[in-house]
Amino acid sequence: MELSVPRYLQVKHGLERQIAQGTLRTGAFIPSEHELQAQFKVSRTTVRRAVELLVDDGVLTIIRGRGTIVAPTRLTHKVTDLMSFTELMRRQGLEPAAIGLRVERRRPAEDVAVRLGLGPGEEAYEVFRVRTADGAPISINVSFLPTHAVEVTGLAGLSREQSLYKVLAEDCFIEVSATEDTIQAVKATRAQAATLSVRSGDPLLLIERMAYTRDGSLIEFSRIHIRGDRYKHTIALRRR
Repeated sequence: MELSVPRYLQVKHGLERQIAQGTLRTGAFIPSEHELQAQFKVSRTTVRRAVELLVDDGVLTIIRGRGTIVAPTRLTHKVTDLMSFTELMRRQGLEPAAIGLRVERRRPAEDVAVRLGLGPGEEAYEVFRVRTADGAPISINVSFLPTHAVEVTGLAGLSREQSLYKVLAEDCFIEVSATEDTIQAVKATRAQAATLSVRSGDPLLLIERMAYTRDGSLIEFSRIHIRGDRYKHTIALRRR
């Protein structure tokens, strides 16, 4: 090891190499602090600093009371790309699925009705799904679509097709051409934590999306609660 490189970075780079080479696989627990001290001939403080950096980078994940594992792949989304979550997961080598599908017609909460521009008494279809990647729950998706724009028979395609946007295009002849996302960090409720296999109070990303058709009509308002350890959002800005 090069003496000019701080010891904690030597440990960090050593663990990264082991992960890249497959010695430490996704989901596997890394060696204990004592074992890492012996392996790299460094202090406990140095080991902890290296592990902290890898956790901050999303390479490792701490499982409270059990240890530290090599983190699963994070979904990475660039805002220049308009694609469904199904497409996003497949592009990154993950196998997507949707479970717990529920479609209900109802008058949504007033804040949602305002977002959709619904008049008094107007209803929307509420589409609830839990999205999984390689079998692990990753997000809770709730979409609201105005009933005057979508036929419920068209939404029946969700029982065979995971992508809502694909069903809208192929079965309802509605193409989503633009979206606007608002993202904020929130804490998982007890129910959300149970669904996503995290702890109550753990960080989630809440994505609120407005989806529009080519003529500018609003077709969907959705709320997506996604595990903060499984998603990275990239924003590219250019000076005009």
